[in-house]
Amino acid sequence: MSHSYSTIKRLHSGNKSISVIHYKGRKCVIKIYDDNKRPQTEARIMGVISKTGYAPEVVENRDNYIISQYIEGQSLADSYRMAMMGDDEKALENLASRLCIFLQMFYTLNEGLILGKADFDDFIIVDDRCCCVSFPAVREGLPFQDIAWIVAYAMCNAVGGYYNAYPFVKKVLDCFHIGALDIINDMDGFFEMYEEERGLPVDKEQIEAVLLSFEDNAFDWEMISSQRLNE
Repeated sequence: MSHSYSTIKRLHSGNKSISVIHYKGRKCVIKIYDDNKRPQTEARIMGVISKTGYAPEVVENRDNYIISQYIEGQSLADSYRMAMMGDDEKALENLASRLCIFLQMFYTLNEGLILGKADFDDFIIVDDRCCCVSFPAVREGLPFQDIAWIVAYAMCNAVGGYYNAYPFVKKVLDCFHIGALDIINDMDGFFEMYEEERGLPVDKEQIEAVLLSFEDNAFDWEMISSQRLNE
């Protein structure tokens, strides 16, 4: 395999090395892992999801590596940040809807499994779809555990303040018919990971208070968004 591809760009490393490559005449992504078990699990999940058009096609899977189709598009992380910087409420709601469609499809095809880790960089926006290009932490669990991590990610990466995540977060919660109290305890795992990886403290109490306020009848998003436009 070492002579069958040329590395173009190293994306990141950790428990796996990820590079964009040219392989068999097409642009692909290769993931090389430290173990042999994880790539087999990820390749199996990716193979199931790719048939729906919501994940890349697995081109080759051997031992400790996966070669998959390269998907062009903007990451959900960048799309989320740009929509928030532009005060685009509709764009935030649309991004949340697209992500929820993916999640509902994932749970339907993989009963009893969850993504296990929310990272908006693992999702690419292609046309009207939110495609997942990496499944590094898939495990058994309940769907709302994923929702908790997604909401925590959205809150921690909100531009300009936690309240600005409202359109995205509210849409996610409404799509799954759950409330803030249903997920708050399951957000702790994300906060711990965020602090460890970023080296930044998380104001957990403030995030929880803001999240709970989203369901308060006294919460006035229109007033908050209007104040932001006038700043």
